[in-house]
Amino acid sequence: MSVKQKNGRPLKVEGKRTKHIKARLTENEYSLVTKQWKSLSMKESDYVRLMVLKPGSLRLKVNAHEVLRLLDHLGGELGRSGNNINQLARHANFLNKRGMLTAETVVKFNELFSEYITLFRQIEKETRALLRRLTS
Repeated sequence: MSVKQKNGRPLKVEGKRTKHIKARLTENEYSLVTKQWKSLSMKESDYVRLMVLKPGSLRLKVNAHEVLRLLDHLGGELGRSGNNINQLARHANFLNKRGMLTAETVVKFNELFSEYITLFRQIEKETRALLRRLTS
């Protein structure tokens, strides 16, 4: 005898999750696990299921909202640093035209600019690695 349903979603016949797994954790363990699934914007049951059935797959999971927020912040910082470099170059040109630019100032600027380029390349490399992970 079948039950007739009038409204709502059709009853799931296959693949219905009816079994439960229980585990006891210390407060520290539970706190760590809670932080992990919340940082990934996952439900507790989805996180545990993924950890049990596909333990290595969580390395590829990221919280998209957090990544976008951080990339937005990074873009703003890079824009501001580029603006500062332009201002320093204009000031150096101004000093040079007036014969007030010292060799010490040029050396210090070159050191700082070299460090900036190194950091910028590292950011570029890490951003590309992140994008590869997100698209794979």
